[in-house]
Amino acid sequence: MQPPLGNVMVIMTMMEVFLIMVLGYMIYDIKVRLTKGNPNTGDEAIGVKDDVNKVRLNTDEVRVLRYLLSKGNKPVVQSMIGRDLNIPKSTLFRIVRRLNELGLINVEKRGKYKYIYIQRAQDVANMLKAVDEESTNKGSSP
Repeated sequence: MQPPLGNVMVIMTMMEVFLIMVLGYMIYDIKVRLTKGNPNTGDEAIGVKDDVNKVRLNTDEVRVLRYLLSKGNKPVVQSMIGRDLNIPKSTLFRIVRRLNELGLINVEKRGKYKYIYIQRAQDVANMLKAVDEESTNKGSSP
C-alpha cells in the first residue's frame, strides 16, 4: 500500500523548508566566525573595541603580550613564544586563540608556522599599564 500523493508532497515540502533553514543558519554561523575578532567590522563582532581596558587577562596572557610588545611590530613564530616564555603548547594555543578573538593580536599561518604579532599596540600598551597599576594598588593596600 502506497501513501497518498498529498502526504508525500507535504513531507517533501517540510524537508525543503528544513534544509533551507539549516543552510541559512550555516551561512549565518560562517559570517559570525569570519567577522569575530576583526576590528574593521565594527563593535558587533565581539564588543571589545570600546571595552578593551575592561578585559581581564591572566598572568600568562600578560606575559605573552609583553613579549610581543618587546618584539615591536615584528611577527614572532608561535613556537618561539612558548619556548622563550616556557609555556606549554596547549596553554599557548588557548592564549593565542583568546587574544586573537579579542582583536589584540593577529595570527598568520605561513606554511607550517604560525606568526603572531600585536594588532592594536596602543590598546595593548594601555591594558598592560592598567595591569601594572592594579598590581601596584593591590600591593600597597593593607
